[in-house]
Amino acid sequence: MLDRLPNIAFDPLLPIGLIIALGLLIFIAALAAGLGRLRSYFLRLLAGLFIVLAMLNPQTVTEEREPLRDVVLILKDESESMQLGGRTEASNKTYEKLLETLRADPSLEVATSLVRPDADGTRMTRALIEGLGNLPASRLAGVISLSDGQVHDLPDAPESLLPKGVPFHSLIIGDPEARDRSIRAITAPRYGLVGEQAEFEIRVDDEGYEGQRTQIEIKLNGKTKARFPATIGNRISVPIVIERRGSNTVELTVVPAEGGELTLNNNVFVAEISGIRDRMRVLLITGEPHNGGRSWRNLLKSDPAVDLVQFTILTNPRVKNTNARQNELSLIAFPTRQLFEEKLEEFDLIIFDHFRRRVTPSRSGRSTPLLQPYYLQNVAEYVEKGGALLLATGPAFATEQSLYRSPLAAVLPARPTGETTEAPFKPALNEKGRRHPITASFSGKEDKLWGKWFRLIDNKPISGNVLMEGPKAAPLLVIDKIGNGRVAMLMSDQAWLWAKGFDGGGPYSEMFRRTAHWLMGEPDLDAEKLTATADNGILAVERRTLEDGPQTVKVEKPDGTQQIVTLSKTANGIYRGSVKSAGLGAYRLTSGDVSAIAAIGALNPREYAELQPTSELLAPFAAGTGGAQLMTGLSADIPAIRRPSSAKVKAGSGWIGLTAHNEYTVTASQRAPLAPGWLFFLLAFITLAWAWRREGV
Repeated sequence: MLDRLPNIAFDPLLPIGLIIALGLLIFIAALAAGLGRLRSYFLRLLAGLFIVLAMLNPQTVTEEREPLRDVVLILKDESESMQLGGRTEASNKTYEKLLETLRADPSLEVATSLVRPDADGTRMTRALIEGLGNLPASRLAGVISLSDGQVHDLPDAPESLLPKGVPFHSLIIGDPEARDRSIRAITAPRYGLVGEQAEFEIRVDDEGYEGQRTQIEIKLNGKTKARFPATIGNRISVPIVIERRGSNTVELTVVPAEGGELTLNNNVFVAEISGIRDRMRVLLITGEPHNGGRSWRNLLKSDPAVDLVQFTILTNPRVKNTNARQNELSLIAFPTRQLFEEKLEEFDLIIFDHFRRRVTPSRSGRSTPLLQPYYLQNVAEYVEKGGALLLATGPAFATEQSLYRSPLAAVLPARPTGETTEAPFKPALNEKGRRHPITASFSGKEDKLWGKWFRLIDNKPISGNVLMEGPKAAPLLVIDKIGNGRVAMLMSDQAWLWAKGFDGGGPYSEMFRRTAHWLMGEPDLDAEKLTATADNGILAVERRTLEDGPQTVKVEKPDGTQQIVTLSKTANGIYRGSVKSAGLGAYRLTSGDVSAIAAIGALNPREYAELQPTSELLAPFAAGTGGAQLMTGLSADIPAIRRPSSAKVKAGSGWIGLTAHNEYTVTASQRAPLAPGWLFFLLAFITLAWAWRREGV
């Protein structure tokens, strides 16, 4: 639509400065005439103005103007919370109705910017700024948001985001009566000492049901630890004992509400807490003096984080006929009761080095075991409850004095055959040894860099995994998980040759340090491991295992759905696969006895912290711009649209306003003289003639 509107413009015949000077002279002359009481001073002034007007050369300008349409920006919330409780369908219907109404007005055009979430919640401000960046500020009629009102990035003065006079209107979508129960952490420690309690403070929220009772389940590293009652709306203190060094996964789950909820995603709080050891206490018992005894001591004392308690049995077992008591044959009394009853649980690792079952004579002629069977039974129970045991065997392990002929046999993964091989050999890694994190880094170095040993206690593994072998594939290093604890057996007393550098030596310090840390539960040294990483909406899954064969992983997504993923073998012991994500939150993975948790975005997305539709967060924005907030629920109803211009009121009962700026663009223009130039000079001459005539009368 074109409008032809005339205007007045000037095309000066002389420089504008000269014309202004001429006008000032005429005014001064007229003023002097008036002071001199000349009756014609006004006519003289009028004649001068006609001359100035002739110099300005006035023109008529006729323009063809095309009106410009004002722009409305719609912010459409597509965050995770808008996928719940029928909000997506209601939002889409509202959006379509709004588009239809706005496009029916020829003076408006519509732009849309999508609001999306990230780890910090719904980012409406970011979407607003991105949308405004492509729009002319002078033609912005208003902003309309379609949201549940749960936004997380508004500044302190949100009205400053829009030009003055531009309203922000919000249509709040969602059923305000919908129920949602959530659990959140008030304080969640990131670190804790292994074996000690870490205090979590949590709160269960369920609007309208405060004071009611519910139940919370605690899981640590995938295992249920406790269930306890909780009161909705109250702060709850939850003590959790840190089990292991490294990452510990804590899950706190509140029982779902009866009758259903918007989502169960926020019924779980997940946290990663790093377990650290203040000091590691190790008990080393050397059964008799031998060449390798000091090597074990030196290895453990080289670690500043280790508190070592060591006892070496100096009694010569070959001296049978003595009438001395045990305390008379010892430099200090062996505190068996204190070590194996009172303080056993205080140790992180127990090492029996070259230890043999033996008896000590007494003056009465009766023989007394150095370690009573029930002490060794205590050690076996200590392992099953989560303790760590390392057995560095010697020749006695193949005899009647073997520890295998004691209650300790219940937790040992290999039994002696009664034979001992005494011949030079090079220790070697087997297939599992080349995969296991304890020994994998040494793979390929055995033949050239490892020195010879000369004794191996023949044995037959009955459980666990063999990592190192001797001659004829005889098991040399055997490890196993027993109950909640771990055991390692070194079937030779020749490891000290590596420490001394004999025949080139070997990785004594590093290998057995890694073995000790595996025994104490170092997660990075576990061979059975499940991990997942997220990238571009895809969850990449990796399974490491010592076993060959098909591998599958069960993936539980944040929305509660489950999917079985078949993994493909990419290398020996390494299997990989992927699964499409289902939004932000924690993904729980299980494969056999191994489990893991991975997160897309954050473990506890802010997006799910509050899910009820609300007008509180956007109220300051709407009020500061003269806009309105309307709770539309799930009805998809929209208000009437009005086009006020400069009025301060931009909304009312049942209607919202969009500012009319009346902007336009000029498509063509024509100029013509307002009047002939001689006409102005003629008027000036007539006016002067009239003035002279009056002065002559």
